[in-house]
Amino acid sequence: MNTPLNVITLPLAQNNIIEASAGTGKTYTMVTLYLRLLLQAGENNFPTPLDIEQILVVTFTRDATRELRQRIRERTQLWLKLLESYQQNRDKSEIKDNELLALLPYIEAQLPLAIQRLSFACEYIDKAAIFTIHGFCQRILRQYAFDSGLGFKFELLEQNREQLRQVNYQLWRDKFYSISAEQAQIVRQVFVTPDKLFQQNERLLTGELPKINQTLPFTDISAGLDYYQHQLQQFQRLEQQYLAEFIDWFKQYEENLNQQRSKSKKFTDYFDAVLSATTTIEQRISLAEKLLPIYFKKNKEVELPAFVIEFKNFLQQFSQNDFCQKMHYLYVAELRQRIFDYQDSHNEKQFDDLLRMLRDVLQKLSAHQLIALIRQQYPFAMIDEFQDTDPVQLAIFSKIYLQAVTNETTTGFTVIGDPKQAIYRFRGADIFTYLSIKDSNDQHQAIENIYTLQRNYRSSAKLIESINNLFLNAKNPFYLDEIEFIPVEAAQQTSAFYVQGQVQKAWQLLQLTQDENNGLTMEIMAQAFASHLQQLLTISQQGNAYFGADGQEKQAITAKDIAILVRNGKESDIIRRALTQKGIASVYLSERSNVFTSMAAKDLYRILRACLTPFNEGAVLAAVGCTLWGLTADQIYQLKQNETEWAALIERLLHYQTVWQAQGVLPMLYQLFQSEQIPLRLQQFDFSERYLVDLLHLSELLQQAMNQQQNEEALLNWFELQLSGNSDSEENRLRLEREQNVVSIITIHKSKGLEYPLVCLPFILNPASNRKEAFGFYHDEQKQLIWDLHNQQPEKAEREVKAEEMRLLYVALTRAKYQLIVGVPATFNAINNKFSKWDSKKLTALDYLLLGGQQNVEQKEVSYATLLTQALADNYEMQEITETDEINSPMQSSAPRELSARQFHQNIEKNWRVTSFSALQAKLQALYGEHLSDNAQDYTDNAIEVDDEETVPSAKPLSIYPQHFTPFDLPKGAGVGSVLHTFLEKLDFIQPLKTQSLQILCQYLGLDEQWLEPLHLWFSNILQQPLPEMGCLANVASTDKLMEMQFYLKLGNLFNQQQFNQILRQYHPLYDQQHPVQIEEIQGVIRGFVDLVVRQNGKYYLIDYKSNFLGDGIEYYQPDKLAKAISSQRYDLQYLIYSLALHRYLKWRDPNYRYETHFGGVFYLFLRGMAVQNNAQTGVYFTKPSVELIEKLDQLWGE
Repeated sequence: MNTPLNVITLPLAQNNIIEASAGTGKTYTMVTLYLRLLLQAGENNFPTPLDIEQILVVTFTRDATRELRQRIRERTQLWLKLLESYQQNRDKSEIKDNELLALLPYIEAQLPLAIQRLSFACEYIDKAAIFTIHGFCQRILRQYAFDSGLGFKFELLEQNREQLRQVNYQLWRDKFYSISAEQAQIVRQVFVTPDKLFQQNERLLTGELPKINQTLPFTDISAGLDYYQHQLQQFQRLEQQYLAEFIDWFKQYEENLNQQRSKSKKFTDYFDAVLSATTTIEQRISLAEKLLPIYFKKNKEVELPAFVIEFKNFLQQFSQNDFCQKMHYLYVAELRQRIFDYQDSHNEKQFDDLLRMLRDVLQKLSAHQLIALIRQQYPFAMIDEFQDTDPVQLAIFSKIYLQAVTNETTTGFTVIGDPKQAIYRFRGADIFTYLSIKDSNDQHQAIENIYTLQRNYRSSAKLIESINNLFLNAKNPFYLDEIEFIPVEAAQQTSAFYVQGQVQKAWQLLQLTQDENNGLTMEIMAQAFASHLQQLLTISQQGNAYFGADGQEKQAITAKDIAILVRNGKESDIIRRALTQKGIASVYLSERSNVFTSMAAKDLYRILRACLTPFNEGAVLAAVGCTLWGLTADQIYQLKQNETEWAALIERLLHYQTVWQAQGVLPMLYQLFQSEQIPLRLQQFDFSERYLVDLLHLSELLQQAMNQQQNEEALLNWFELQLSGNSDSEENRLRLEREQNVVSIITIHKSKGLEYPLVCLPFILNPASNRKEAFGFYHDEQKQLIWDLHNQQPEKAEREVKAEEMRLLYVALTRAKYQLIVGVPATFNAINNKFSKWDSKKLTALDYLLLGGQQNVEQKEVSYATLLTQALADNYEMQEITETDEINSPMQSSAPRELSARQFHQNIEKNWRVTSFSALQAKLQALYGEHLSDNAQDYTDNAIEVDDEETVPSAKPLSIYPQHFTPFDLPKGAGVGSVLHTFLEKLDFIQPLKTQSLQILCQYLGLDEQWLEPLHLWFSNILQQPLPEMGCLANVASTDKLMEMQFYLKLGNLFNQQQFNQILRQYHPLYDQQHPVQIEEIQGVIRGFVDLVVRQNGKYYLIDYKSNFLGDGIEYYQPDKLAKAISSQRYDLQYLIYSLALHRYLKWRDPNYRYETHFGGVFYLFLRGMAVQNNAQTGVYFTKPSVELIEKLDQLWGE
């Protein structure tokens, strides 16, 4: 039973489902619940107040996380302002937020505390735990790397589709390169090509593999090929054995069959195929299978002889389609395993891998501690858009929040969604997974507390009423019993849509009568909509079409107020062409095409090829003849005849080549576009704007790619590879031509969550494509996805497709604020079904509702007006259209306005930049190559020359370590340093070292288990080694340390190296007179990361880890040697920058801060030299810059 939601009294320390119909304020509700948790306000509240880092909010897109964070920020700031005002004057009438007013009695007694909590949330909202599902999994896997046993060293890729393709190619090679010619023909028949196979099954490569509903006659691909080959031989045997009898039997009934010519033709086609030497066995089987419905069904007039029955039984038991499905299933299963094996053995991970990895970790028996840690870190979780979840995501959250764990922490788990808007099956979303958590029979993941939002704040009252009536017109509108349609109420709304002073109906129906011979085409409907919108915009320009209310300012209707919803790019192209013909600008917001597949990309490739090979006549002719250069055939002929002009063209191409080589591809292209007047040439085309946007986009991508290519030839080869369009990178997506004051065209899928004043649905009554799915899928009674290999349940698969079409319709109908503009034919099911015509073979979702939920309609012709009146009552207006009048475009102005370019008069600061110590160090390296070692990176492990002239005694064996297992014997290299840094970053100093953590460390360092004990001893001693003034690291709690502190040190003044060196000479003991700092004048900020900041005894200490190898004995790590290493690498410059950054930060955060009192100093810990012998105080460099030095630097660089 669904309960209306009261956001003030909703119990938060339990598991809840909130179902939010479209427009009912889902995000607003989530923000209110979030603030309740922060303030611990309202009834049935969480037992403890939570801060922003304890409230986990998960949604499914990055845009949604940004929007939600911003909405929380804005509402928190509003509540803070209102409460601060109320604290001063105690006037409740000033609190204009209804929810805050309702919560006031719960927080009034501790009003200062509530204000403090809101203030803290405002200041640190960027730290709020608001993630995408992938972001959440990544955070957990990295934060608890050692607890999960997965380690932390993996690289997250936006998409690695190309890697998946390569795995697919390898599997194809392994399975099919060595098979016989006969089996190769079977592979071509079943799989076609590896690319076709990959494309057909790509969506099955992530998430859970569907279960199958039968036992396979073979268990792997090779056995399947053998099985199929045997079946083909059996078919041939039957053909040869019974062909003569079959023909005689057929002739006996030929006259009867000839009365049905289509059936007779199928027999004839089959016999012709059998007698032809060119047809394959597979083709004959396909033809024979088409005869099954004709001569194998029960027919009293036709007696089936024994040989026909045997033939029938064989064909029924062996179906090509069944075999194809079984082979695809086996191939997909093996390809998935190959992909998982590849990903488990490589550091590169894609987003869906994170879900699988976390799911697998949480399902281990040893995961109870990790689960407890997650619950402790995030005692409350709120999951948005949960109707779009899948089994893997549900398994993750179910394990954390819905299933009991030891040491139970009080938690709350609330999922929010709308099953009526579950429309992303093609992305892997599974509505049945959502429905499964409402199943009280499953105590491990069932949620019985179900609440609903029942007030719509988006649409007008009449529009809401009409949609309620439409869906209530059918008994089971969403096909699935678990998805109930609950009517929503309308919030109070005074604004309305007016035309010529009259309030417009909720539905505007454009009804086109059609010629019975030609039918109703999508093009005709698109033209009708374009004309209607043109008229509406013209009336608006005259001041007679607007949104508003009595006593309020009228808002004229413009193109940006209109959205046209389509299913796909094809429908978008049709409606855009019609709008363009009427002079109405539009933009397609759902463009997913790859810019490298555009016409501009192919033309640009030809031009670049000509620039690189100007003496290749074919390449030059291809370039000047493409659309981009734009020469006609006659102009090309004249060019070839004129040697002077041809030579001049070659000279220009050579010049462009020189610019390309000297300055890069982007400057060259800009020069070429200007010199050859490319933009001017393109203006003659309707697509000029699209083409120019693509050109600029491609130019940027080429410039970026140039950094990864060795030369111009390599760049051109890379460009050629991209033209296939295989990359799914987001940066390769086509960019929008324009966004301001244009009609928005958007797919229904992408429109979800958006609202528009006016929504057009020109093609909603044209059924979706009749193309049959290659494979059948459905859900069983346990809501598990089944791959219907034998096509046993086609009606279930079809029902699920219809159910999703209905949910798609619901999303489309609920986007509008004022009016839906819908295209309808004159009569139902009376449209000719011809190419490019509307399809009349099946009902649309809207038809189903209008017909009251009937699926088998006997009426061949019924007026849509009748159906609409029954379903919508008087909430619609029908406009019959028989022709589209030509109207001058409302978008064109009467006279062009003369424009002039604005002049730029400001100064551009060319020295302003973001730099870092590494960049400054690199400049010094270039100046003092002999003085500075090549090993200048922070994470370098290679040897540093401390003093070439000084001899150091030979190293003595270390008494506390086994021979060859000392810190000096650890591997060297930058990667080792990076691993050690990360290990220390994750390490809890006050907790005992975990063997599991050290095992993972050994894996990353390539060490065997003999190193476990030495590493344990080494790190234990490092943590226990006393540090001057501060004490040992083992006493530093997690609350007293800040790891990898990032800073941006502002250089308010221009960097003056002369004054800088003068300050160092006067106040810095490590200043090198022979090698003063010589850095060009810069201004801006210095960016950096401090390994560790520790707070001990009221003081703050900077700590930097150095894993450099100085030598294989403790003599190399004595304080005097470390000072020389510090100086030679200019680490002293590094710690001065770090010290100043921390000094400024502490001064800003604490008004009582004093450098002399609170700044403890700087530690450089050379890890290999620490704790290598009992009581040895080596490997530690400590200093504290003088207050005069820090203050002088602060003044020099300004703030």
